[in-house]
Amino acid sequence: MGGGAMMAGVSRLLLLFVLSGFTICTQAQQAVAGAAVTTTAASPAGATPGSLQEMLSKPAVLRGTLGDAQVQLSVKPKADEDGLEGKYFVFGQSAQILLAGEVDQNDLMMEESHNGKDVSGQWEGSFKNGLLSGTWSTLDGSVTKPFSLKVGAP
Repeated sequence: MGGGAMMAGVSRLLLLFVLSGFTICTQAQQAVAGAAVTTTAASPAGATPGSLQEMLSKPAVLRGTLGDAQVQLSVKPKADEDGLEGKYFVFGQSAQILLAGEVDQNDLMMEESHNGKDVSGQWEGSFKNGLLSGTWSTLDGSVTKPFSLKVGAP
């Protein structure tokens, strides 16, 4: 490698910098910031950084309320297909209720099952300002409860 060619390139760059003042500096900062965003690790396809979809691209625990009850959900990406799977429980009760569903950017839709076969309810919500909130309902829609959850580390 010839050091002279590299120095000439650096000199040309410095000359450009001096001639165009701060505009090149601002553009360079934006380019570096853009590169940092695009090279950030493995986001699921189409997931916006900081979105619920990105947060749930690895195992996660969500805690909060379902109606008046305190709940904890544990979810993770499905191993061989798109979507989420997991379970939740109500504090003070031993039953684990199975969950399966999907997340698209900041919108979540999951179904639950008490026996692993039949759907017993569904969760529909959206993520905003660090909070996942929405409505839980029985399969026939006769009972609904609001839910509000925060995403934490497992």
